[in-house]
Order: sequence, then C-alpha cells, then structure tokens
Amino acid sequence: MTDETIYEIAILGRVTWDLHSLNNEGTVGNVTEPRTIALADGTQTDGISGEMLKHMHAEYMWALESDKNNFCEVCKKFHPERADGSVKGKNNAEEVVRTALNCELCDVHGFLVQRPTTSRESTVEFGWAVGLPGVQRRIHIHSRHALHEARLVEEKNPGEWGDDKCSVETCTTKQDESPLYKVKGRWYCEEHIPPGSATPQMIYHRPTRSGIYGIVSVFQPWRIGLNNVNFNYDVDDVGKRKSRYELVLKAYQAMFMRPEGAMTSTRLPHTENFEGAIVVSKTNFPVPVSSPLKDNYKEQVKNIITNIGTGNSISIKEFDDVSGFVKEMKDLLDKNPYLVA
Repeated sequence: MTDETIYEIAILGRVTWDLHSLNNEGTVGNVTEPRTIALADGTQTDGISGEMLKHMHAEYMWALESDKNNFCEVCKKFHPERADGSVKGKNNAEEVVRTALNCELCDVHGFLVQRPTTSRESTVEFGWAVGLPGVQRRIHIHSRHALHEARLVEEKNPGEWGDDKCSVETCTTKQDESPLYKVKGRWYCEEHIPPGSATPQMIYHRPTRSGIYGIVSVFQPWRIGLNNVNFNYDVDDVGKRKSRYELVLKAYQAMFMRPEGAMTSTRLPHTENFEGAIVVSKTNFPVPVSSPLKDNYKEQVKNIITNIGTGNSISIKEFDDVSGFVKEMKDLLDKNPYLVA
C-alpha cells in the first residue's frame, strides 16, 4: 500500500462483444426487440444502456463482498430500493444520508429516499455502450417442444416457404396462410402436420448482436463516505473508505472479464477484445473524458492532459486487451481514495 491518493478514474474503451443480447427495448407479443439509439448525426445504431452497465457493476460489488453485513438490510437482498427501504424514522436529509452511508452499496451506487425527500448521486457513472458502425443484428426464431413427441426440426414462417410445400398431395393451403413444418425430413402445413408430432409449445423471436461498442465510465473515489447534505465525511475511517474503493475496482474487473446482462443464460457474450485507456486524476481536478466513438479518442485525452498543465497529477494508461485492463486496474488497488480537506 502507498500513500498515493486517487481523486477520479475514467475508463474509456472499445469492447467487442459477439453474439449477445445484453440489453433490449422490450417484448411485444413473442418478439423481443433490440435497443436502437440515434447519434447526433442521425445515425441509428445498437446500444446497451448505462443502467444495464451500472446494474452489472452493482451486482458484482454485491457478489464480491464476502461480508454482507457491510450492506444495509435491503441491499443484503440486492433489492433496488436501497436506502429508501432501510432508512426509517429519520426526520431530515442529513440524518438520512448519514445512516445510508453505513451501507457500501448505497454509498457507492447512490440512492433516492422518498420521505424525507433525499438523494445522493452515485460515485460510479456509466454512459451508453454505443455500437460503432457495422454492428451485426439478427432476429432468430426459437421454439420449445415436448421431448416424447416427433420433433419439428425446422420451421418456415407464412409467406416464406420458398420452393418447399406441404407433402400432402391434396393440400390446397397457400403459403401465406400457414407456417410450414419439417417433420422426419418432410414438410407439412399446419393443417396436415402428422398426429403425434410436436407442435411448438412456444415460438419466440430473440435478437442476437455482434459488434464493437464504445464504453465510457467515471469513478469518483473522493466522494466515498461523503455526506452530500453537509459535505462532511460521515464515513471517515481510512480502512472502510479504502475497502470500498477496492471493491469498486474489482467489480470493474469482473464485469469486463465476464459481462452479465439480459439473456446471458442462452446468449452469454463472446468477449473478443477490450482495448482503451484508464485516465487517473490524483488531485482535485476532474479526469478528462473523450468518446471512444472517435478513432483518435486516446490522443485527444493526451492533448487535453498536456494543455491542462497539471504536471503528473493526471495520467493515462493504455491497454490492448481484457488482461491488460485487469492489470491496470490491479495496479490502482494499492492506492487510497482522495479525501477533500
């Protein structure tokens, strides 16, 4: 451990996730639609919301904490209301925040309390993961069947039969009137499917995407334990603040080593690469951030650091893959969170 302190940390990078469905608009009927976002120039692209990325980080913080007594009663169960469900009987905002800061997750990820109306912003911030041009998007058809029945090994939607047709010679069903099912090597319309064949119990349409995504995240260690009502450190114990700082960094490592999000039970992402830069501010000056949507984002950050003229108080560490990212984050673990005097 060193006496070196960290004021802020920014993570800027491009992650390549293949064959994932980490975030979706929602489901209408039996169709799940992928996220679509628009950029300033009108370009529409794929995206994963900051809410989803922040949830991944919070979930890993919860999982990596070996002593769940460091959480409030609500966060022990990883319920989303956080302090709103655990702070009772407090008459003013200052007391609410002071009590809530005893919980690691409330302190780091923020909270909103309804009565008395009180909020504290998260010390960890995420922007959208924005798909760079060229993201591949597909909607796949899936169905479930009873195991003891003859399997429908293939299915075609109405109007998409192509050159195939129902194998029953007397069939008059038109291709836009019925799906077409393949059973034991032969095609059948819905009317003439053989008895005992497994008709789909559930047909659903799921999205799968592959692409490179721009990632932006900022962590503010100086705000760990800080009461935003009176601007005093209600958690001023060096060991506690240091422990929370380390937990945040380890959760960052975990979420990019193995991302968890929507549909990972059947669409666990293939993380092909993660390259970028970690920007660190050691004194009370914010870290510069530049969007990884720009090819020269690292050079832009370097130029900003040079023009700021803060000496060695702001630095940038580049990484070329997930292993490099994990190592750079590990090197920050022996530092201490900055304390505003």
